Amino acid sequence: MTPISHIAHKKVTWLELFYDLIYVAAISITAHVLAHSHHGAIPADIIVKYILIFVPLWWAWTGFTVYVNRFGRDDTAQRIAYFVQMAFVIVMAASINVDFDAYYLAFMLGYVGIRLSTVFMYIRTWLEKEGEPRRIARYLALNFLVGALISFSSVFVPGDGKFFVLYLGIFVDILLPLLARKRVLSHLPVHHPHLLERYGLATIILLGELILVIVNGLREGHPGGEMILASVLGFGLAVSIWWHYFEASEHIAGEDRKSSGQSVIYGHLLTFMSLGLVANVVHYGFHHELSARNFGWLSAASFALYAASAAIVFLPGKGPWQIRHGLIRTAVFVAAAAILLPLLPSQTAVYAALVALFAGFALAEGWVRRRGRTA
Repeated sequence: MTPISHIAHKKVTWLELFYDLIYVAAISITAHVLAHSHHGAIPADIIVKYILIFVPLWWAWTGFTVYVNRFGRDDTAQRIAYFVQMAFVIVMAASINVDFDAYYLAFMLGYVGIRLSTVFMYIRTWLEKEGEPRRIARYLALNFLVGALISFSSVFVPGDGKFFVLYLGIFVDILLPLLARKRVLSHLPVHHPHLLERYGLATIILLGELILVIVNGLREGHPGGEMILASVLGFGLAVSIWWHYFEASEHIAGEDRKSSGQSVIYGHLLTFMSLGLVANVVHYGFHHELSARNFGWLSAASFALYAASAAIVFLPGKGPWQIRHGLIRTAVFVAAAAILLPLLPSQTAVYAALVALFAGFALAEGWVRRRGRTA
């Protein structure tokens, strides 16, 4: 692989940051779907819609991110591709609504537009490169074209069947590169530090959106002890997640991994989804619209998704002892969240316990790191 040059990499990063800001706006709108509760609970169909909307959004962002990681260069064609995709992301974001069916066509046009522009860039690379890069670009271009066309055909399917067809296209997009991981993609591994930087940028912007939820809660609420406590606990969540994520990310950023980056890519689906859930935990921390038990389940789900994503992203490449102890540590924290949080008697108790779990998870990561250095 010929990595992006240091100078070009810096230029691309600024453009990628601009690109990420558009996507994070869409992810923030998607997370807001879960802010529609009824009778102290988030309805099951709302949770399903959150997943149905989130996965295509994540996959559209991921597709071009991985292309740039392998083949990106700072030229006019790639910049135009970025701006074209931003326009389609705006279309997707404007189509995100609780009444997803009514806006499905516009959402799908945005999604397929992003995927086809990514396919175009792979075809461009296919025509320009030689050897392994040419073969890999051709393979991915054809596979992603098939997946995009399958997903687009969902607009002709009535009722809920369209979601099956949409996800069939995404499944094809994901499965075929996975099947070819050793046979094809291993010949051109991703640039691991750059990939982590890309996902880290998106994560820090999503944490910034979490701060925005706190600010809005302070502006909309009535001054008092409960509001101050909710804001303090929300900020504690943001700090704890930042502490854990970037403590762990910094530790592996320098590792010379020669891989297709699948653990980083797919693990961050859970990371981003968990941050959406955490944003709703903070929202409901200000607006007491959920019962304590349902607030506990939402909190437990947000922690479990984040902890699982951390294991997927940060443990591969470690030694057997580190992986075993990392999985045990994750399982203990997740079990504690699943057992404890739904049983606590009040929302405030749940909220405080969730902050304690995230903080403990972050401190445990730091302690293990320091112990490893000492050893």
